Amino acid sequence: AKGLHQIIGRVLTPKLPEMSLEDWLQSLAERSQQADIQEASTELARRMFSWANISNARTWREAAAKSQKSRQLYAYLQKELTGTPTGHRVNQLIAQNANYISSLPLDAARTLVNEVTKTQQSGARAGTVAKMMRSRFPILLRSRVHLISRTETAKASLALTQARCEDIGIQFAQWATSEDVRVRTSHRKMDKVIFAWNDLPDPEALAGEKHTDHYGPGGIYNCRCTSMPVLDVDDIHFPAKVHHHGSVTTMGKQAFLKTFGITAHATTH
Repeated sequence: AKGLHQIIGRVLTPKLPEMSLEDWLQSLAERSQQADIQEASTELARRMFSWANISNARTWREAAAKSQKSRQLYAYLQKELTGTPTGHRVNQLIAQNANYISSLPLDAARTLVNEVTKTQQSGARAGTVAKMMRSRFPILLRSRVHLISRTETAKASLALTQARCEDIGIQFAQWATSEDVRVRTSHRKMDKVIFAWNDLPDPEALAGEKHTDHYGPGGIYNCRCTSMPVLDVDDIHFPAKVHHHGSVTTMGKQAFLKTFGITAHATTH
């Protein structure tokens, strides 16, 4: 959040009295694309992934400590990200987040201009509009900073976990909430549920709420949930809650193996 505010301060230019709203938006758009802003945004995006990677590695170590596959996993974690499928995915997400960061002031300004235009069309006085711009813009910026700093960091951790799992053939993970009063109802129902990476759940639909999307832990705004890789079927404590094709049911080990077509002696990777 601190890094985002610093970049915002470098992008923002005041709206001069002689400037139209369109001219102001154009000046922000041009400034956000200049080399120093792009470089600062990319560096901040890299730092976000560095922090996410530290937390993510801790999750993998916790999984390894409980698994029969710990020796193999520790060896994998020593590999560099560069040149691996995981590394390619990380680089894609760094570029995506850098774009979010550099365009943050412009996005907030566009929202403000839309709100101001509607206010003007309703017949509001110029003084009212000016006051609205002064008070509303900081609120819009703070809201976006909060959303990006929390949501994109969580998405980075989710992307790292999924990419690593896919890289070494781990099929399943377990949903873990922060287990406090702030956990949303739909995610509380997902706590400790086993899911497959190729069949992500829609937590809201499962909870009888409005459909949003299929995603993993940390994959939606303000989500603090994490995913615990399931390194081996024998690491699962059965009976277990399992997501499969849009529903969550409690399965014993034999039902789980049959449902996912796993032979009795096979592991998840």
